[in-house]
Amino acid sequence: MKNNRLNFIMCSLLVIFTLGLTACFNSKGNSTSTQSSGSINSKKIDSSKVSNNKETQKPKEETKTSSTAVKNSSEIKFIKQEMDNNSTVSFNTTWKSNKNGSYNACIEGKGSEALEEGTGKIIVKDPQKVYSFQIENNAKLSPKYLEWADDKNLLVVIGYSNGSISKGGDLYMLNVDTEDNEILIKMPSKKQQIMSAEKNGDIVNLKVNVYDDDVYNKCHVENWTINSFSTNLNNKMEVKNSNGKVVYTING
Repeated sequence: MKNNRLNFIMCSLLVIFTLGLTACFNSKGNSTSTQSSGSINSKKIDSSKVSNNKETQKPKEETKTSSTAVKNSSEIKFIKQEMDNNSTVSFNTTWKSNKNGSYNACIEGKGSEALEEGTGKIIVKDPQKVYSFQIENNAKLSPKYLEWADDKNLLVVIGYSNGSISKGGDLYMLNVDTEDNEILIKMPSKKQQIMSAEKNGDIVNLKVNVYDDDVYNKCHVENWTINSFSTNLNNKMEVKNSNGKVVYTING
């Protein structure tokens, strides 16, 4: 009888001891799993922070204020075509005459101020014939403004043909006799766009639209000048902004 009671007590102690070991083992396992999971989550958070920091450190587009250009051939080409005598010119800007009155020129296809959407072309007429000048194989670009530099050369602003933020573009010079054209000013930033160019002696006065933010909502207009301008393009010409600072050099 005593032996049976002793055996019962021993068995009970053994069961209690076994249950205690099992509970202890499970507790350690859960602790290790929690720590491991915490470590992984910590690594993910750190990685996310690094990624966010990299995005934060991305540089914003800055408005460049200076550049230098060397006389070279233009990136675009004009196709000159003689128009039929019965052709009419419509939806065009005001005709502008050169100094001796031998040529008249306008931009057709973009309205009276050349501000409408679409691709325009330059129309030039002399007393006998009328010619059109259209940019070859590039419907994204269009003449947006023109002015006579002398009796045979036109100062032409060329920019994107569509888009509300495209108020101007780069400055070119087109010879209406030879069809040759030169790029005079390739604007160093998309935030800067030449809107007009008027020659007065050896000075060319430029109206430049400058965007003040990265989303092209705010802008202002600056008055720039090209000094010592000559259509033969053999001399150095400095472009100065409204503050008199040289921001671009042609043939520098």
